[in-house]
Amino acid sequence: MENDAISKEMLNEFIQVAEIKLTDEEKASILATMNDQLKVIHELAAIPVEPGMPPVIHGNPFPVEIQAPLREDVWIPFDHPEEIVNLAPRHRDGYIVSPDVPHQTLG
Repeated sequence: MENDAISKEMLNEFIQVAEIKLTDEEKASILATMNDQLKVIHELAAIPVEPGMPPVIHGNPFPVEIQAPLREDVWIPFDHPEEIVNLAPRHRDGYIVSPDVPHQTLG
């Protein structure tokens, strides 16, 4: 699995499913970035970990006295949501229409 990489064909499938248009330069840049990230994932996976070591759910917690306070979660409605929906490649009746992605059983 260490030698696997995202191929141009795989990237083109991702682009097709996402229904986006990219230049050849953008495709090359994204492909290089994705494969660089995949290398880092393999490097992290290669780090030996003792069996039974519990997972770390968060990073280093800060002491309570220096933690930033949580902000209030306030919903602010957008005045013209139809403007956002109209930016989607496909939309109908005020909803974004996503591409039909056929189901595949993994594994």
